[in-house]
Amino acid sequence: MIFIINSTPLIYLCKAGLNWIFQELETECIIPYSVYEEVIIAGKNLGSSDAFVAEELINKRVISVKDIEKNNLLVGLNIELHRGEIDVLSLAKSLEGVAILDDDIARTAGKLIGVTVHGTIYLIFLMVKSGKLSKEDAKTKLNEMISNGFWMGHKQYLAILDLIDKI
Repeated sequence: MIFIINSTPLIYLCKAGLNWIFQELETECIIPYSVYEEVIIAGKNLGSSDAFVAEELINKRVISVKDIEKNNLLVGLNIELHRGEIDVLSLAKSLEGVAILDDDIARTAGKLIGVTVHGTIYLIFLMVKSGKLSKEDAKTKLNEMISNGFWMGHKQYLAILDLIDKI
């Protein structure tokens, strides 16, 4: 299995000190170059600490950066999706990987073209399920991510807390 990671999961897991998750996934993790530009290049220019953490993951070869060829199935979606989301879905489609992104429209688009999609919370669930992250730490880190700007609705938040308890 290959995980193709979008900007939001990379940024917020790094902001919350959960960057170690990428190493624990025991699968290849890739970001398209457009995500590298957004997270590392633009982030470092803004002085965002998560950009330096993400860059370290790349330097240690935990995450690799890959150029992509555009997927014609996604060409018309540039009105609704960001370049990184389109590139994540294109790369996931061409490599038969799993797209890790949080935008609802991007996730729907992925499903429509036959790409398996999951989000940031899925990666946290994997760590709780494997015993590498306690339920309490998962909740604390989720709250930290939200404090740093990770968005979710109130009902979604409560459902996630309930799912963590059920793992």
